[in-house]
Amino acid sequence: MIDLLVLYLHVAAAVVLVGATVASRLAERGVSDAPDLAALRGALDVGRRTGRANPLLALVLLASGLYLGRAGLWSAPWFWLAFATWFANLVLAARVVVPARRALGAAAAQAGEGAVPTQVDALRRARAPAIAHDVMIGLDLGTLMLMLARPEPGMALLWPLLGVALSCASRVAASLPRLARPTPAARDA
Repeated sequence: MIDLLVLYLHVAAAVVLVGATVASRLAERGVSDAPDLAALRGALDVGRRTGRANPLLALVLLASGLYLGRAGLWSAPWFWLAFATWFANLVLAARVVVPARRALGAAAAQAGEGAVPTQVDALRRARAPAIAHDVMIGLDLGTLMLMLARPEPGMALLWPLLGVALSCASRVAASLPRLARPTPAARDA
C-alpha cells in the first residue's frame, strides 16, 4: 500500500513539474517578447510564480524515486542516469538559470518604467541561461523516457541526449522567421 502511494506521489510530482516546464517556456517567450518594462516584469512574475513549487516538487521526486528504487532498481543503469540528470538539473538551475532570472528581475526593477533599456535587454537575451534552460527541459524529457522505457545500458544514454537535442532544436525552430499568411486584401489584389 505504501509503495503505491509513493508511486502516485512520484508520478504527481513529475506531472506538475512537466506542467511547470511547459509554463516556463511560455513565460520565457513572454520575457523575450515584452515590449516594455511593465510587460517584462509581468512575464518574469508569471515565471517566478509558476516555478515557485519546483524545488519542493524536485525533492519529492528525488525522495520518492530513491524509495521506489529500493525495489531492485538500484542496479539498473537507467536508474542512476535518471539520478544524474536530476543532479545536473539542480546544478543548472542553481548556478545558471535562477541567478540569471534574479539579475534580470533586479535590473528591470531598477530601470523604472518605459522601454526596455539596452542593459536589461542584454540580460534577457543572454545565451547561457537560455541554453541551460533548454538542457534542463531536454533532460526532463529524457528522464521521463528513461522511466517509461527502462532501456538496456547501451540505449540508456540515448534518451537524455535525444531530449536535449529536441529541446535545443525547438528553440532554434521557434526563432526561425515565420511565413506571413496573406491578408484578405493581399489575396484580392
